[in-house]
Amino acid sequence: MPVKLPMSKKRMIYIICFFFFCLIDQRIRTTSGLDGWGETFRDLTGVVMAVLILSHYHLNDFRKRKIPYLVWSLVCVIGGIAFLWKGQSLVWFANDRAVLVPDVFLFGIILIHTFTDIVLEQKKPRIFKPFAFVWLAMMILMVVSRSEYLWPFCYLVMFGCFYLTDYTAAEREDLFQGMLDGIILGFFVLQGWCFAFRPYDAVRYVGVYSNCNINALFYLVVLAAALTRLVQVYRRSGSRLLRLYYWTGTGVVLGFLFMTISRTGWFAAAVLVLVGLLCLRQVQSRRNLFVSLMKNGLIVVLCAVLTFPLVFGAVRYLPPAFHHPVWFFGEWNEDKVHSWDKWDSDKFVDLDRLMRVANSRVAVILESLFEKAAPDSAPRPEVEGENHQITEEKAVWPEVSPLQQQLYDEALAAGFALDRADRGNALLVRKAIYRYYIHLLNFRGHPDSEQGFQIFPNQRIGHAHNIYLQYGVDFGIPVMLLFTVLVVWSAVGFVKRFAGRPFEIPAGCLMFLLIPAVFGLLEYCWGPGSLAVTLLFVIWKWAVCEENG
Repeated sequence: MPVKLPMSKKRMIYIICFFFFCLIDQRIRTTSGLDGWGETFRDLTGVVMAVLILSHYHLNDFRKRKIPYLVWSLVCVIGGIAFLWKGQSLVWFANDRAVLVPDVFLFGIILIHTFTDIVLEQKKPRIFKPFAFVWLAMMILMVVSRSEYLWPFCYLVMFGCFYLTDYTAAEREDLFQGMLDGIILGFFVLQGWCFAFRPYDAVRYVGVYSNCNINALFYLVVLAAALTRLVQVYRRSGSRLLRLYYWTGTGVVLGFLFMTISRTGWFAAAVLVLVGLLCLRQVQSRRNLFVSLMKNGLIVVLCAVLTFPLVFGAVRYLPPAFHHPVWFFGEWNEDKVHSWDKWDSDKFVDLDRLMRVANSRVAVILESLFEKAAPDSAPRPEVEGENHQITEEKAVWPEVSPLQQQLYDEALAAGFALDRADRGNALLVRKAIYRYYIHLLNFRGHPDSEQGFQIFPNQRIGHAHNIYLQYGVDFGIPVMLLFTVLVVWSAVGFVKRFAGRPFEIPAGCLMFLLIPAVFGLLEYCWGPGSLAVTLLFVIWKWAVCEENG
């Protein structure tokens, strides 16, 4: 149920584009990595970004100087055919090559148009130069780092052109509204598919993903969209029915978030709700701050509590009605629900088990804070950030290969690995991870092959569980500092702009920014193609182009 706004053709295009960003995120995180589809969908991000940029142009814009476009088209036709036919040594999978060809073609067109606009026709897009220069410096340092990643160069070209595209005020409004609509549409489509094909047989709900933390990250994006729409409805004096719809939607998303049992997700959701309620107070009657927060906070809690039985019931009982379970790569095992299992099979997770595990994960943090060690006799087969499940039975440690044991012994000797008895202590685990990755920090970063350590004999840590630290290890200390500066700078800018003129755009940009900024404190946001990271670069459009606006 969208807010009643005129639906332009461009807004419809933007809705489809942001829906595809949601789909791309889901496919990247659930493919096997053995057939090239993960890379294919990741590179599809470029095609979607090209559509977002090209939507600003008119056909007459390309008729003024036909020669450069014709030459580039001819080059791409010849080169594209050769690349598809003989490019296996460069890009192994044909499906990935089939996406890279339109990527290169479309952004070649965009680069030609951007160059002619700015250099030849002297069109000056509105750019807040200090912020843009810091962003540019960060991206260049990422490109020249030792990381060996290609995506920083692609993002430099994609979003550099995006920021230099001088959208009109109406187009920026359509872009923002289309972003909200596309995310909400993505939630309905993906979660609806999930209700039919993803039985609830893992305590930490993975939804349409294969990792509970990534699922929580997706719900955070949907939560930010719902809260932004709530601010918009009140600012535009929307109907009571519409207000009820978005209050209820906020409660529903919080219910899904709870079922992921992601402590990082819970923390980020609390921050988003608090910021959303503060923004909501500004667009209401400016009543007493404490009264407003208490009243609206109570509404959020009531909506979450009252809708949770419906959320749990849909997750638990709808998939058995269809009985066609779908597994993603690496998920299948005998303990999963199969099509022949009855609807009341013990393989399904019941409410009692969900609440018991949720309480257990909270207790682990409280015990760690109060320095109470977990019992050695029952180590938990789960570490924060990994997609394993807590069980109430005594953990059975899997066999460890000689190589794993050797790597663990080396890490233990270096002071980075932990004893098995510390596996249930989330704070010690995080401390060990951060200690290892901090010692890797330098000025030019590291390739992926130089990262990772064996924290336990049967578990290897492959990322820093912190987006700031991960950027520092991947690209160097200067990039980590510049990335932090950009996050803080843009957040302050959105707060100031909203305080001066309470509109949903700065409020929404702030909330989307806070997702990687806050969630990224305790987790990595999973790199190129990730919905949260893509949206971070998208909303920086308003920081780059309207910081002084």
